[in-house]
Amino acid sequence: MEERERYRNEAEEPAKAAKEAAKAQFDAEEEARKAREKEEIRAEAEGLFKGMDANGDGETSLEEVQQYSMGESSLLDVEETLNIQDLSIPDILDSLENKIRIAREEKANEEQEAARNKKKRAKKPELRKIKTPEAKSEKVEEEEEEEELWGEDGKKIEKVKDIPDPEDFRELEDDELDVDDDDDDDDDVAPIRNTLQYDDDTQKLIDVFEEAESLYNEARKQWEHANNQVKEVEKLNGMDFGPEEEFFSLRGECFEMNDGKYRYKLCPFDQCTQDSTSIGKWEGWEEEGEYSVMVYSKGAGCWQGPNRSTRVQVRCGSQNEIVSAEEPAKCEYAYVFKTPAACTKVQEEYEIHDEL
Repeated sequence: MEERERYRNEAEEPAKAAKEAAKAQFDAEEEARKAREKEEIRAEAEGLFKGMDANGDGETSLEEVQQYSMGESSLLDVEETLNIQDLSIPDILDSLENKIRIAREEKANEEQEAARNKKKRAKKPELRKIKTPEAKSEKVEEEEEEEELWGEDGKKIEKVKDIPDPEDFRELEDDELDVDDDDDDDDDVAPIRNTLQYDDDTQKLIDVFEEAESLYNEARKQWEHANNQVKEVEKLNGMDFGPEEEFFSLRGECFEMNDGKYRYKLCPFDQCTQDSTSIGKWEGWEEEGEYSVMVYSKGAGCWQGPNRSTRVQVRCGSQNEIVSAEEPAKCEYAYVFKTPAACTKVQEEYEIHDEL
């Protein structure tokens, strides 16, 4: 992993510097483009205003505005036509600029949509070049000779060619038509606004870095997985599963009991719950070297009380099961749990015989 990390770090700096340089250049060009566009819109708005000011007195009368609004190049609706006479010249110019800007954006959207549709239509094959399902079936190796038909007048009757059923074409799937309507087609259509694009040299540096980063992330993921496994083994080694590891089989298992009011759960060496509430996490055996009582502490806090905790009495039984669960004191719970892991050979024979 160290080698891949070094490779990644070496590739990161030049790629980062190239991207920053390209971004700075793009921002400068975009700023200049916006300034040019702003000047163009202002000039166009002033031109429209001059067209609106028919008598050239630098003011707009209601009659002039109404005449202008009837023209084909008008950008004003009826309501604006009635209200614009109350606006100052700067406000009129601002209104015209806003209208011009919106009109430009709508035109750009229409052009992009038209280019997208044109490209999609170009990809669609002509139906006459598509074979119907019948034509796609296996051909007979040797075609039988067609019988010639003759009329009563002695003239040969020409056989009418079969006309394809239109339903045959409707049944064709999109993949048979080889029509790709994915959004990927939009990548080749020019964007409405400028987008940041890198030159070949910059893109190569970015590609090298992304490959190095991918290799590094893969190596790190493998390292973290191995490290977690080591930690898990160390955690298991620190747990006491009994003198002969007889309780190890209970780890990773969970057992439930429903008393009609609550659902109690015990996950040995992990936690205890009452419904979805934690009533204790594994702390250890109550007495070292004794394997009769499990202690679970630091569960969810009680209202105006301590954190919930649970004592689990472990008894010999023919199967793993919670036989009882209760709350003898506020936020203190008690389980009785039976398991074959708690049985000695003599106890096991006695318990099984007693249950029978």
